[in-house]
Amino acid sequence: MTTLRETLTAPDKKPAVVADLTTLIEGEVAGMGGLTGIAAKAAFSAAKKQKPDVVQRGSAAYLGTLADALDPFWQRSNAEGGDFPAYVTAHQDEVGAALQAKIESEVPAGGKERAMFDKFKGQIAKVMVGALPKLAALVQKHAG
Repeated sequence: MTTLRETLTAPDKKPAVVADLTTLIEGEVAGMGGLTGIAAKAAFSAAKKQKPDVVQRGSAAYLGTLADALDPFWQRSNAEGGDFPAYVTAHQDEVGAALQAKIESEVPAGGKERAMFDKFKGQIAKVMVGALPKLAALVQKHAG
């Protein structure tokens, strides 16, 4: 059985998955409102000024981690009929918690990356849960 990581990071698929994931992330940040949105957009803008491809590089770097976190839910969804966006929506809290835990475990201790992650951890969780149906549709598009 092929894992979700193997499928999404295969050389013939990874560039398109990374491009779609980058677009998803940029769209989610752009759509944020309120004070949290202002802060997130400012941090995002500052990061992109230093490294314009930061989102693309981050998407590529963490795609395997993302796939590993989603794989058990992908397998269960396929066993139940294969509508991954519907499955993820129905199990949103469980999927969101697993994804957050996996991502947090991969962020290096210490340094700027960890400090930035810790600072925005709560907001990241909110944005991630809100984006789960779109993320699930992206996964189904490329792996289904």
